[in-house]
Amino acid sequence: MTTVVLALLAWLALYYLACQIWPYTACGRCNGGKHTSPTGKAWRNCSRCGGSGKKRRLLARKP
Repeated sequence: MTTVVLALLAWLALYYLACQIWPYTACGRCNGGKHTSPTGKAWRNCSRCGGSGKKRRLLARKP
């Protein structure tokens, strides 16, 4: 049980470090910043990322 807890803590520390180095990840809703219509002729900016195509990771610091 102790090794599982230590492994989990090590993973969490590495994830936190990665979030500080690379604070953004791809937006999961739009995959690049724009929503397209079924015909592909119309588009709008994503409401989650504002059209940038990226979002902050969970443990990333605020600028």
